[in-house]
Amino acid sequence: MLLSLVRSQSQRTIIWIALGIVLLCNMTFFSKLFYYSMSEHNYFLAFSSPFILLLLCICILNFLLLITYKTLFKIMLVFLIFSGALSGYFMDTFGTIIDTNMYTNAMQTDSAEVLDLLTPKLFLYIGCAALLSFWLLFKKPISFSSYGREVVQKAFVAVFSLALIAGLYMSISKSYSSFFRNHHELKMYLNPYYPIASFAKFAYAKIQPKPEFMAIATDATRTSSEKKKLVVFILGETARAQNFSLSGYEVQTNPLLSNRNDIVFLKNFASCGTATAVSVPCMFSKFGRTNWSEEKESYENVVDVLAKTGVRIIWRDNNSGGDKAIAKRMNDVVKYGGSGFDDVLLSDFQANLDKSYEDTFVVLHQEGSHGPTYFKRYPDSFKKFSPTCDTQELDKCSHEQIVNTYNNTILYTDYIINQTINLLKANEDKYETTLIYISDHGESLGENGVYLHGLPYMIAPEAQKHVPAIFYFGTKLKAERERLSLKASERFSHDNLFHTLLGRFAVNTTEYKPELDILR
Repeated sequence: MLLSLVRSQSQRTIIWIALGIVLLCNMTFFSKLFYYSMSEHNYFLAFSSPFILLLLCICILNFLLLITYKTLFKIMLVFLIFSGALSGYFMDTFGTIIDTNMYTNAMQTDSAEVLDLLTPKLFLYIGCAALLSFWLLFKKPISFSSYGREVVQKAFVAVFSLALIAGLYMSISKSYSSFFRNHHELKMYLNPYYPIASFAKFAYAKIQPKPEFMAIATDATRTSSEKKKLVVFILGETARAQNFSLSGYEVQTNPLLSNRNDIVFLKNFASCGTATAVSVPCMFSKFGRTNWSEEKESYENVVDVLAKTGVRIIWRDNNSGGDKAIAKRMNDVVKYGGSGFDDVLLSDFQANLDKSYEDTFVVLHQEGSHGPTYFKRYPDSFKKFSPTCDTQELDKCSHEQIVNTYNNTILYTDYIINQTINLLKANEDKYETTLIYISDHGESLGENGVYLHGLPYMIAPEAQKHVPAIFYFGTKLKAERERLSLKASERFSHDNLFHTLLGRFAVNTTEYKPELDILR
């Protein structure tokens, strides 16, 4: 058996591919592992881990290729090369972790977002993978044994590699166990293990039967006063609280809102997730973050509840990712798709209000600060902070340039919120007005080598979870503003939105939890 393994061209090919993936597609994993292990003087782990990872990769490849043969064997290797290269690119460039939520994000990404991610560095990774694949498919002759012998060989190598890993781990478990217990997030950077395992979980979830659509708050009733309510919810995109001067940031990114005395900034507000695909459906649902899962999207959300109690719903969407199906049962929905700046959200605001006089809930979904092309999110007149990063290749820009460009997006959001408040003030004689601004999630701007967002919640930095929340109340609601200002430093989250909106429109239902209503 051992002699046949030594002579096996398919096994030699697997080992060479495994070595390439370990050395070239795991740079982020090794950089983090070496940093932690060297700082803790765990030198043995630092220098033994590449060998163990190579064994793990050989084991995984043999298992995945177990029943493949000849052409299918080569095609599967090409797939693994490309998946390793693409995963390696996003890990190395943005610090991204390829988990199930990231696959969900990818499935909901539109063409504009894809174009924003195309960089020369990405093409370099793809080009190298393509050259290796071309060589493997057309230039590398592989002499195969019989199908049965090939299967036995791959099974043997997979089991032998696993046994060797287990034996090595048991002999040095003290060193490895304590290290990976303290740095459990490192396993998420293992390529191709973690991306493949996450894809398997994602695919399995997708082939499960979809849950039956569930109505909620079937007992909901609402008492409407003579003066109608007008509530505007601005759903921010990728804004992090620490870059709002309202939160104490030393750079003046909120010059307009800072001059107002009719708003309250909540200083300690947490998101439900670190990506739009999770945070948006979660924040509108009755389920809190701890109970949220993709299956919960089969339930009605707070917009549905308001609509069936007679509240008029107006949804204007400039987010390139759309409304995440929150407004799919509403009639007055316009989607701009992020093709222009966010002021388009206000283009028909007054005309819509003038059509009828009733309790109204308006949602304005921003493109906001969506990266990596931050420079595309604001007009030139808002290019206050410079030098800027006018490219999607963030690794070509300094940290100062990235932060300046991002701050310009916050400056523009400050303008959008202020303009919306001015429109509400113009309607105060007719309506009882309220504005709520909350971002869906935050953003990393290169701190500790992490960019963008979407890291698993348990290891995501605060920059991706701590979001800005702003409340405006009309002149006749001064008492409510003063009461909320006393709670400005308390801990709130997306979990509170469902109940706060029900309370604002005086909806009576057993689904309403007053203790989660921010305005109670």
